[in-house]
This record gives sequence, structure tokens and C-alpha cells, in this order.
Amino acid sequence: MHPHPPSRARAMLVVLAVFALALTASVDASSYDKRAMRETEHKDSPTTVARARFLAYTWGIGGDRVGRPSNDAPTPPGAVELESSAGDVLAIAASGHTAVATSSGRLYTAGRNDSSGGGGHGSAAIDDSGQLGRQGALGALGRVEGALEKESVVSVACGRYHTTCATASGRVYSFGLNDVGQLGTSGVMGKAPDAKKRCDSGGNCDGLERDAKALAGEGESCFGGAACRSGTPSLVTFPEGTGRIKSVAAGRYTSAAVTTDGRVFVWGLNACGGAKGGRQSLLDDARAASTPRPIDGVREVEFLDIGYTSMIFLTKTGEVFTCDTGFDGYARVAEKSDESITPHPTFANDHAIDVAAGRCHFAIATKSGALFTWGCKALGREGSTEKPARVVGDLSSRRVVSVAAGEYFTLVTTMDGEIYGAGSNGNGQLGTAPESTTEYATFERVSLGTQAGDALAVAAGYQHSIAIVAAST
Repeated sequence: MHPHPPSRARAMLVVLAVFALALTASVDASSYDKRAMRETEHKDSPTTVARARFLAYTWGIGGDRVGRPSNDAPTPPGAVELESSAGDVLAIAASGHTAVATSSGRLYTAGRNDSSGGGGHGSAAIDDSGQLGRQGALGALGRVEGALEKESVVSVACGRYHTTCATASGRVYSFGLNDVGQLGTSGVMGKAPDAKKRCDSGGNCDGLERDAKALAGEGESCFGGAACRSGTPSLVTFPEGTGRIKSVAAGRYTSAAVTTDGRVFVWGLNACGGAKGGRQSLLDDARAASTPRPIDGVREVEFLDIGYTSMIFLTKTGEVFTCDTGFDGYARVAEKSDESITPHPTFANDHAIDVAAGRCHFAIATKSGALFTWGCKALGREGSTEKPARVVGDLSSRRVVSVAAGEYFTLVTTMDGEIYGAGSNGNGQLGTAPESTTEYATFERVSLGTQAGDALAVAAGYQHSIAIVAAST
């Protein structure tokens, strides 16, 4: 177990762009417009609910995370089970849990709702970290209500133990673990973990005392502390004049949001672009860490992704920037230079259309359909790991339109509606039983079965995967 699996939030805008490229011309793109679908939505009646045109398929690790209780096997991939009135799937995200936003404006979650198995050096595990944002069965995709009941979710991101989402109204809501301010708002202090145990993600208890800084008792409002969490959605407040938010991203200790005019705001343990008072100040004061703050040094951002310790940005002009968060993934200040926590241009080979950040690797899809990767693992190619390089082989003959990076694995979709994956398959996250192959050095096709239509977008979690797929005709 590692303290932070990468997440991938797919904003509705991204899905629409991929949809326009991937579906056949016989399907009018305007039919996928969320507002139009909302106006023609049927009432919740088994005899009048229209069949969904865009579904979500999951695979890997199995159990509660895959959101299909009638068949929770890791492989082969299968369609998630949603209530009949949910509508089309518009946005997806994955980590140790799964989140799905639909054309009805609703958000559904399934999977883990605790922080066991990877609290990190700064936090002991708790049983009710709340990243599902709801009560009820863990393995069934249940609706998140509360403050979201009258909102329409258009973007969602899964951090290690928290969830954040953006709505059509331009607001942001979050829920789950708030041990270092990653919710961007206050939580409620739960029952304190055993004072004798402060365990890292490998089960090593080193007695760290983060809770003493929380200054909150059980049931009280809190910013930080191992048991600080919120099991229901709460509104994130941004500085005056921020404007509307269009998409979000999340990591183990941080969250981020992109405004409609391309600015980026971060909160939690994230010093990208600099931190007033230094990085240590964010560790010392979770309330300050939880305050959304703008990132300087990158403009006109289309969307972004957050990996283990780094962020990657795609601008509206197709440029790519990267930036370190300034922390090592275990709630400690990393030994990084000031240059690494300043957004800097990373890729100039081609016009990029999609980007993803994994545990220690990155992926880029370009306008010409090429795929570039770099980093430690899951590159799907040989050669240098330090700089972006093109993936060749069988995949080079296909046009890549969407990318996702997980915990040591990478997924892509092509213009032909196919999915390919490379890297770790230890839990079936590349779509085949791990007993057959636990690692793919090159990109291999992920088969969704004969009942699935074209794949539009993918998201990579900790040990499982999810895709938006057109219903078969």
C-alpha cells in the first residue's frame, strides 16, 4: 500500500471533446449536451426512463470499488449498476473509491469509506473518513445528496481518502478525510485513533502526534487531525472575484480547481507556485493549508491532474506545465529546490490535448494522436525515463485521444473507441486476470466485451480502472 494513489477527474468538457472525436457521425453531438438532456428527462418510472446512451465500465481489484454488486469480480470489465433514473454517465473518477456523475446532475459513489491501509506518517487510520459522502452499502453506487441535492455535478475527483466535485453553478464541494486541510473547508472531529498508534502506509507505527495540533474535540469543527473528516458534502469558499469553477482535481493531501478563465487554485499540502510562510507553515497550520490560493506561473489552464507529488497542467493553447507540490507524499516537506515548485514548461514536441499524472510518471496525448510518457514506471516503452518520449509499437498506428495514469499503470483511449493499457496488472487493472500477466511492458488492448460500444474516456485509480463507454446499438 502507498499513501496516495493518483486520481483522474474527468470534467464534462473533456468528455464532450472526446465524444466528438470518438463517436460515429450518425450520433448528433448536440444529443450529448447536458442541458438538452435535462429538459427531456423522464420521471423516475420503470416504464418511461430512457435507456442510458453512455455507461461506465469498471475493472480491477473487484469488491466494493467496482460498483457492480451483482458481479464484483475484478475481471472481465463490466458495466456499473446505477439506478434507472441516473441518466448518461458524464464524468468519472477513481482512487480507493469510485465516483460517477451523470446527466441527471447526480453524483454516485462506491468503494472504501475508511482510511485504513495507508494513513501516512502524519495520520493514523480511521474507520469513517467519509470519502463516499453518504451512508449505505459500500459496493453499490449510491447517490450523494445533502448540499448536492439541488446542484448539478459536472466534474469530480477522487483523492486518496476524499472527494471533490464542481457543479454547473460554478461551485465546489468536498467531503472525506481532512487531516491536513485537503477539503478546503472545516470537517468534524471523529473518534480519535488509538493514541499509541501512528502508522504509515506500510503499517509502521512511529508515534507521530499530529492530532495535538488539531485543537478540536470529538464532534467539534476541525481543520486537520487524523480524525478530522466530513461524511457529507460541504461548500468550498474561494477568494472574492475568483469566478466560476469548471473542473477539479485531487491527490492524497491536496485538491485543486480550474476556473472558466483558466486560473488554478489549490488547497491542502500543496506549495506549487509558492506558499506564504514556506512549506512548513502548511504543515503547522491546517486551517491556513485549507484556504484555496491561486497558483502563479501558469495561465489559461484547460484542466490539470495531480499525481503522487506532482501536478501537470494543460493550457488552452496545448502547452504542458508540471510542478511539484513540495511534499513527499507522507505529509513531510520534500527536499526540493524552489525551482521544482514553480510551474515550468515540460513539453514542446506537439500540441497536447490531454495529460495525466501517476504515482511517479506522466502521460500526454497530442493533437496528432501521439502518446508521450516519462517517469519511473508504466511508460509502455523503452528508453529515457527523464524526458517525454513517444510511445511506438502497435499503439503508434492508432490515434490516442485520452490518457489516465494510475498507481504504476497507464490507460489510453483511441479515436476508434478502443482502450489500451501498460504497467502493473497485479489487481487486474489492465483488464485481464493477474494470474495470467502481472505486468505489461508495452501497451495492450483492454477488451470490454461484446456488449460494450466505443470507449470515450478513462480514469485510473489505485488498483482499479473505470471508463465512459457508449452503449452498444
